[in-house]
Amino acid sequence: MTARALVEAMAALVIFLTLAGLGLFQVPSEDATIEAGLQAQATAQLADLPNPPTLTVTGRDIAVAGRVQSHAVRRQIESGLRGIDGVRDVTARLEVLPEVAEFTFAMQKDAAGMALAGQVRRAATLEALADLTAAPLTDIALASGGAIDGWDDAVLSLARVAAQLDRAEVTLTGTTARISGVALWPSDLEAIDHVLAELPKDITVTSDLTARDDGLPFVLIAEKQPGLGVRLRGKLPATLSPKDLSEVFGPGVRAETLTVGPVDPGYPALAAHMLAAARVLHLADQGVVTVTPAAMLLSALRGGAEVDRALDALRANLPGDTLLDVSRIPLTDPEPFWLDLERRNGTVTVRGVVPVDLAQDTLAAAFKGADVSGLRHSLYPDITGWTAGLDAVSAAFGEVVAGRLLLEQGSVTLDALLPDPARAERVDRLLAALPQGQDFRRTVALVDDGLMLNATLTYAPQMGARIEGTLPGNLAAAELPDLLGLPDVAGEAGSDADMPLPRATAVLLAVERWLGEAEDLTLTLTPEQITLDAVLSPGVDLAQIDAAMRAVLDPQDTLRLRPLSDRPPAGATRRNVALGLAQVFVAGYWLPVLDFTPSVAECARQSLLAERADPVRFLSGSARLDARSVRGVNALAAVARVCVSEGGLQVQVEGHTDAFGAEAANRAISRDRAVVVAVEISKRGVRAGAMNVVGFGPSRPVADNGTEAGRALNRRISLFWRAPGQAVQ
Repeated sequence: MTARALVEAMAALVIFLTLAGLGLFQVPSEDATIEAGLQAQATAQLADLPNPPTLTVTGRDIAVAGRVQSHAVRRQIESGLRGIDGVRDVTARLEVLPEVAEFTFAMQKDAAGMALAGQVRRAATLEALADLTAAPLTDIALASGGAIDGWDDAVLSLARVAAQLDRAEVTLTGTTARISGVALWPSDLEAIDHVLAELPKDITVTSDLTARDDGLPFVLIAEKQPGLGVRLRGKLPATLSPKDLSEVFGPGVRAETLTVGPVDPGYPALAAHMLAAARVLHLADQGVVTVTPAAMLLSALRGGAEVDRALDALRANLPGDTLLDVSRIPLTDPEPFWLDLERRNGTVTVRGVVPVDLAQDTLAAAFKGADVSGLRHSLYPDITGWTAGLDAVSAAFGEVVAGRLLLEQGSVTLDALLPDPARAERVDRLLAALPQGQDFRRTVALVDDGLMLNATLTYAPQMGARIEGTLPGNLAAAELPDLLGLPDVAGEAGSDADMPLPRATAVLLAVERWLGEAEDLTLTLTPEQITLDAVLSPGVDLAQIDAAMRAVLDPQDTLRLRPLSDRPPAGATRRNVALGLAQVFVAGYWLPVLDFTPSVAECARQSLLAERADPVRFLSGSARLDARSVRGVNALAAVARVCVSEGGLQVQVEGHTDAFGAEAANRAISRDRAVVVAVEISKRGVRAGAMNVVGFGPSRPVADNGTEAGRALNRRISLFWRAPGQAVQ
C-alpha cells in the first residue's frame, strides 16, 4: 500500500466513525470528529507532493502553508482542499519554488571542511545532507523544473561518496556526474564503487579516485644470515623509518622493498614492537623476524646467552594479546628430520632421522609391527614441532594398501595405493593439515573408484540433452554430443571404470537416428538394465522405431514409446535442438518454419532443398514410409502450405524408382508411394484438390543407376509446381 493510499484509508475510517456517531444522513456538526476527518482528507491530498505543505484545520476552516513546485500545483492544492465536503474556507500561503532549467549539484571536501551548492527537489533531502555533511547549506536551494527522476537520491548518493573520501570534488549537471578525490584505503574505493553502481542508469559517471595507502598489510620481515648481512622487507607505520632500523643493525643492512605507509594504521605500539624485535635479531648470529600488528615471529634464531636475555626482556614488555612465537636452532647445524614409511606385500619398513627426544616406545606404538631398524635419532631435540603431527601421519599411513609416505621438515609426499575415494579424502585431510602440508605432493591410485553406474540422459526439443549420474567405464560424457548428433550435452557425469556397458554406445547411436522426432526422452543406464522411455512426435511410425530399438537392446532392458497426447496449441513455435531448425505446430504436426514469397520457381527451389536435406524413403519393396522420413514429409508439407495456401499454386507429387526390376511394377509402386506422400501432406493442412499424383518409375533418373549411391538418389519423391491452368508435365 502506498503512503497516499494509507492516508486515504485512514481518512475514510475517520469519516465512517463520524457518520456512525452522528447517525446516517445527518449533517455533521462542527466538533473534534469533523475536524479530524477534514484533517485526514486534506493530508491525503498532499501526501504525494515532494514537499508536502503544513496543514492547520480549525473547525471547518483549513490553512495551508509551504512551498510547491509550480503555480499549477498551487492551484490544484487550493482547488482540491476547497472541494472537500464540509470545508468552509481555505487560506493558502503557498510559495512557488523557482524553476531551474537544469539542476546542478556541487560538493567540495578538503582540510577546511565541506562546501555544497546546487538545487534539490525535496526539503527532506536538505535535512539528509545536513545530517550527512554537517556543512552549511546556504548555497543549496529547493527548486522545480529540470531535474531527472531520482535527482535527489543521486545527490545523496554522491554526497555519501564524498563523505567517505579524504578529499573530494563532486559535480552533477543534468545526467553527467564527475567525481575526483583521494581515499585513505583501497577498501574505501571498493565501497564507493558499490555506491556509484546504484546511481540511476541514465547518469553518466566520470571518476578519478585514488587511495593514499596501497592497502597492503603492515609487516616487517628482517632476515639475518652469516656473510649476507641483514635484509629488510615490508611496510612500516609512519612513525617508523627505514633509517631507524638501519641504526639498530649498523652496516650491512639492505632495505629491499621496504616502504612506509602514508596513513596511520591505528596500531600505536607497532613501531615499538618492530624495533624491539629488530634489537633481538641484531644480537643473534642469524634468524628471521616477522612482525605484524597482532603477532611477532622469531624463527631459526641462533645465538647465546645475550639472545636469551633479550628474549626475556621482550616477553616481559609484550602485551598479552600479541602472539609471540620463538624457534631456536643449535649453534651447530642439525641434520634435518625425516621419516620414510613404506608398505610392500603387507610388510612395513620405517627409515629416517627423528629428534633425540622422540621416545622409542612412541615410535613402536605408532607403527606397531614395523621394521624400524632403519631409524636413527638426531643429536637435537624437536624445537620446531616437527613431530606434532605424528598421530596424523600414523593414521594416514594406516589407510595405505601399498606404497610410501615421506615426511620431511618442509613437505609431505605420498605415493600409494588407497582403498577408495572416501579413504583417499581422509588421508588428504590428515596430511594437508600438517605443518608440512603446505607442500603436500601426492600420487594416488584407488583399489575401488567408489563410483557406481547409474546415469540418466534426458532430452526435450527446446532444451536439448542433459546427463546426470555416473556413466559406464567405456563411455565418457564428452563423447555424448557426437554419439547423439547434438552441439552439446548439459550436466556432468562421472565414469565408473569398474563397470563397462558395451551396448550403451550402440543404443545411443540408435537413438540418434530418430532423436529429432522425440518430444520427451529419458534414457537410464544401470548395471542391470537400460531403460528408454520416450514420447514421439505426431506422424512417427512407432512400430518401426520400436523394432529398431529392440534390435540393439537386451531382453532384460525396458522400452516404452508413446505418441504425443498433450498437444501444444496451434501456432506454437520452438527450436528443435536435434534437427537444428525452427518449427511451428500446425494441423497437428511440427513443421519447419519457412519464410519465402511463393512463385513457381521459388516453390520448385524450396521443395528441391527439402528433398535433398531429408529425402523421403520407404521400406524396401513397399509404399510404407521409413520412420525417419517423417522429417522429409514435414519439410515438403511446410513448402506446400506456403505455395498452395499463400501462392495459390497447384502441385504434382511425383514418385520415382531406380532401374532395377520390371518397369511396370516400378511405375505402380512409385505411384503408390506418391499417393502416400500426398495423403500425408494433405493431413498437414494442404488442400487435397490442389494436388495430383503420378508415378514415373525409372523414367526420370537423376543419377547413375549403375551404382548403389546413384540408385538411392533415383528412389525419391519430388514436387512439380504450376499455376492454375498451366499444363501438367
